[in-house]
Amino acid sequence: MSSSPLRKIAPADHAPRRGQMSQTKGFDRRRSASAMRRVSVAPVITRHERIVWWADLVARRCGTREACAVMFGVTYQTACNWFDGFSCPTGDKVLDAIDMWPEEFGK
Repeated sequence: MSSSPLRKIAPADHAPRRGQMSQTKGFDRRRSASAMRRVSVAPVITRHERIVWWADLVARRCGTREACAVMFGVTYQTACNWFDGFSCPTGDKVLDAIDMWPEEFGK
């Protein structure tokens, strides 16, 4: 009396055919014109513009590369890179600048 727990399954080509089972989406996912007007878009600034702006800021506010390095706690070379427009700072240094000069950041 050995009955097999396996059942014979009909091949896929013999399975009954069915139509689409899910409902089609009956609404448009795009925003309306009035909704688009309510969305505020921040201005896009390029990396080059950001570096130039930062170089101008530290030159005006710090005066010298040495003072900039001491003020932000970075190496002299990093301060030189900022002054010469080769790089811009990481987020923590920008937050320090916001704390020191809020008027420069529109606060």
